[in-house]
Amino acid sequence: MKYLPILGALLLSASPAVADDFLYLKCKQSVDMVITDLTTSKIVEDRTIDDISILKIDFSKKTMHDSRAELTVNFALKNKIATIIQKVDDDEVKLDDVTKIKLFPPYSNSSTGTGILKAKNQSSTHRAEGVCEEIDASVWDKSFKESES
Repeated sequence: MKYLPILGALLLSASPAVADDFLYLKCKQSVDMVITDLTTSKIVEDRTIDDISILKIDFSKKTMHDSRAELTVNFALKNKIATIIQKVDDDEVKLDDVTKIKLFPPYSNSSTGTGILKAKNQSSTHRAEGVCEEIDASVWDKSFKESES
């Protein structure tokens, strides 16, 4: 009986987003990208892009959904860091990408990857670093509905 207040304090201190198995994040990242022509080996484009992603993270399913995308991606969770590995090799593109997102404050993310745009005979490399902030579920819902339009 004397442990009941301690248990109650632990339950009340849990983040509501984590208690519901969902975490919503708005991530701002800077992406350095280099695109090279595979035939001539000349750099076609070398630029930095500022990007914002709004994420819905489902801990029970271990999936992440960017509000701009139709599908979710799976992630592995170790030491409260989500790792998303994406490998695509189809008729249009070949992509290898690894993204890591720290799922506790202060939230941060990083990504590195390479790709080949087969139709254009171009290769790309990218590196991204950013910070995230926790947001309300309604912000993700609104962003997702806007991207569907």
